[in-house]
Amino acid sequence: EDQEWLRNQLDGKGLVAFVPDGAVLPRSSGRLDTPLMHNSVPFKTPDAFRVSFALPCRGKEISGMGIKKGVTVIVGGGFHGKSTLLRALEVGVYNKIPGDGREYVVVDPTSVKIRSEDRRSITDVNINPFINNIPMGRSTSQFSTPDASGSTSQAANIIEALEVGATTLLIDEDTSATNFMSRDAAMRKLVPDRFEPITPLVERIRGLHGS
Repeated sequence: EDQEWLRNQLDGKGLVAFVPDGAVLPRSSGRLDTPLMHNSVPFKTPDAFRVSFALPCRGKEISGMGIKKGVTVIVGGGFHGKSTLLRALEVGVYNKIPGDGREYVVVDPTSVKIRSEDRRSITDVNINPFINNIPMGRSTSQFSTPDASGSTSQAANIIEALEVGATTLLIDEDTSATNFMSRDAAMRKLVPDRFEPITPLVERIRGLHGS
């Protein structure tokens, strides 16, 4: 009950997620969902993001990291746990059993993990906010294909998630289409904007948050 209660408190606190101090986020292997107990580092909250809640059933206070509504970018070097944190957040819509290690890791119940899915089928999805002027004059306002590319699939996944009411999107660079996420100065010199059909996510993200 406390996990469900905690999840329901996020919106009123202006948060989309909460990760408690001491949580064990890494899994024992890529095939198993049990916590990594050997040499794992329990989660520790940066002071700037610390929030606390008084759990009604346990009758004790829990402290951890609150992720505020808005656009949050998780950065760090390789093997620093960015994807591990995102994977824990992905399943934060579910309550955990004791011993999982991610008890009380909770997110907005409407949150959705967004990734590219090469070769997925798309039917009548308006991906025009991200992709237009594609070859052969194909419409992107009612886009259909049995064999999507990485960028068109990720665009469709975002639009579909928003259409069903998702208010929090979780996106990992490792499982995203690179050309969908951003375009640097070098690429803009090689392919001018007027010839590029993709408007990258970094140029739309503020508008998505404000809509």
